[in-house]
Amino acid sequence: MNRDWLSYKGLWALSLPSILASMLEPLSSIVDTALVGNYDTQMLAAMAVGVSIISSLTWMFNFLVHAPIQAISQKLGQKDFPRVVSLIKVTFLIALALGLILSIFLAPFRDYIYQFLSVDPKLYKQCDEYFLTRIYGHTFILLFMSALSILRGMAEVRTVLYIIGFTTLTNIILSYLGLYIFDGGLASVAAATIIANALGLLIALFLVLNQKSLKGLFIKSKIALEDAFHMGKNSLNVFMRSAFLTTSFFLATKVASSISIKALAAHQVILNLWLFASFFTDGIATSGNIIGGSLYGNKGHENLKEIFRKLLVMGAVVGVIFCILFLTANRFLIGLFTYDQSIYEMIKGVIVFLAIVQIPASIAYVYDGLVFGINRFDFLGKHMVIAFFTCFLPLIYLSFTYQSFLLLWSAIFSVGIYRLISNAYLINKTLKVSEL
Repeated sequence: MNRDWLSYKGLWALSLPSILASMLEPLSSIVDTALVGNYDTQMLAAMAVGVSIISSLTWMFNFLVHAPIQAISQKLGQKDFPRVVSLIKVTFLIALALGLILSIFLAPFRDYIYQFLSVDPKLYKQCDEYFLTRIYGHTFILLFMSALSILRGMAEVRTVLYIIGFTTLTNIILSYLGLYIFDGGLASVAAATIIANALGLLIALFLVLNQKSLKGLFIKSKIALEDAFHMGKNSLNVFMRSAFLTTSFFLATKVASSISIKALAAHQVILNLWLFASFFTDGIATSGNIIGGSLYGNKGHENLKEIFRKLLVMGAVVGVIFCILFLTANRFLIGLFTYDQSIYEMIKGVIVFLAIVQIPASIAYVYDGLVFGINRFDFLGKHMVIAFFTCFLPLIYLSFTYQSFLLLWSAIFSVGIYRLISNAYLINKTLKVSEL
């Protein structure tokens, strides 16, 4: 076991690269939103539709993030290197297959998706510009996401940070050039994302293949059926969790669209602020996944309770920081995305609640990582379904009925609170049992 994990200093050293990387991941989307929002409000609404669909697909398959981290860190902790290679191969094959299937079969049904989201037909053409470009290149997104997860499972968190920094900067530069210099419209913004991710994939793939402990094993080692079944089982559980979480955001976008184009644009701005904060905390959750995978059931597991407690405190600190930031700097933050006063007024009615919820939500995100680390993917899947039907659906229905933007975001907030309560129960129960 890495003894540095027993101190706050060591945990911050492990978490900070993941935090910075998690901050950078949504940064390109935030910058794209700001660039497009200051270019044309209607174009921003069209991009909001495309981003919602693509983000939904990415979250739907985020088992390509969580499952490899836990499985690879566990096998590395056991020094079972051939099985690590087997898991890497399984991860890439799943990502490749999913990417190709989505690219081939989703594009023809895009109009039905727009209709389901209640998108104004006037926006269809602009929606196509962004969505079609992104969906045809989505294979690169999934493969890049998988490669980064493999590196995280190896605890190569600094390397992941550098790669994401490179791809984010590349994305921002290409988006600006495409939109403002070459007047390429939304298609150029989408293409910038694909190109940046493809370049990042090449770098990450090179580094994975050249890991010292794994060199020479990629050709010799075959895929173990046990690994395929293990990844498949965990992936299905995370897929179920992600499917209902994604459906929640999907329905939220539909309701925002039904209220007005202004509400849809406001929803996109708040969503970016929400995701920025959540991805930040996700960096600490990643440390929980790595440490849990390495220690749970292996040598050093007796230290898990103390390590997990410190990670939760770190999550609470992050939540407090974002709470203060959203309360004191909301006009500045909203101004980064749009100067439209009517959109600002709509967001203003939600921003206080967004700020307050950051504290429990941040702790809930860290708990997610801890649950992944102890390999209880099934628990997360089951309780996401419960949260969807008992918390989200009733509130989103009321939001749609009364055309309330505040109720819309209350529905999203309620899911985070439920996750905090259920995950805390499981972790406390599991750690008590492990002490016996």
